[in-house]
Amino acid sequence: MTSAKDIVGKALDKYGVPEWVRPYIFKHALTHPVSAVKFAVSFVDTKRKKGEVTKEYVRLPNGLRIRMAYILRVLNLFYYGEERMAKMYGLWSERAAVPNHAYAEHFYNTAATDDRHARAVKNLIEGLGYKIGEAPKELMDVFDYVERMDSWNDRIVAAAIVLRGSYANSFGRMFYKVFYPAAPEFMRSFGKAFRDSEASWEYEEAMHIIQGGTVPEEHVLELTRSILFRVLYSISANMQLATRSGIEPEIKLLSEIAIAYPFHMLRELGINVDVRREVDNLKRSIAAFKRRNGKQKPTK
Repeated sequence: MTSAKDIVGKALDKYGVPEWVRPYIFKHALTHPVSAVKFAVSFVDTKRKKGEVTKEYVRLPNGLRIRMAYILRVLNLFYYGEERMAKMYGLWSERAAVPNHAYAEHFYNTAATDDRHARAVKNLIEGLGYKIGEAPKELMDVFDYVERMDSWNDRIVAAAIVLRGSYANSFGRMFYKVFYPAAPEFMRSFGKAFRDSEASWEYEEAMHIIQGGTVPEEHVLELTRSILFRVLYSISANMQLATRSGIEPEIKLLSEIAIAYPFHMLRELGINVDVRREVDNLKRSIAAFKRRNGKQKPTK
């Protein structure tokens, strides 16, 4: 008899999901076998009909319906994330305690790229017949915190490893791959706008900083933890709508992968880090913070 893990495993093989991601997905499959199998089968069986987009919901090829209210919340997060990054990178290109022409030029170019990304997301939202909503405060708090960094080393690591790892490389790519079959006419232009970026150069610089010992490993880890604490808080703040949309388990899975991704990147760069422990510690920290402070924003 074929198990949930076998079915999900076929889907992961088909889409070339990295090995380190699989334990998180298998854990989800064992906890939620029916939804996990239903979700995975549509990626294995390519003959199933495509999804659809209506005013009320997006239906994925596997039949899963997600309320449009939640889709718009996610798109809003993308829009304001890209817009806020563009402003942050533009500011970094002009200000620093120690001038660095190469870094300033990089962030100047990246600001223009992220501005283009924001316009692409705005076009997608308006193409669906909606307007941009209000800026999500918890997400703005993440970038307010990162923007205050004045060290070029911290900025490069924060941008290339932490922000790209937790947002673009996990939520961004997953969102694109999952929703393309349901709305290819929207997602083609969306993907095209995101294709070219400064990510490779940025990652190379982060690699030189980390592997060259320019900054201590513990400093890199503390920097990563402090940002990801805020990232996880910003995701958890939107969990209530995911629950109402019936996709809370999937969003929790994605949030766990999003937090793990930067730590895995650091481990690949030679930093000795226990990824599972780091993720669990962050989840416990968020739960404890919420118990103590309710909706008060993180300041640590």
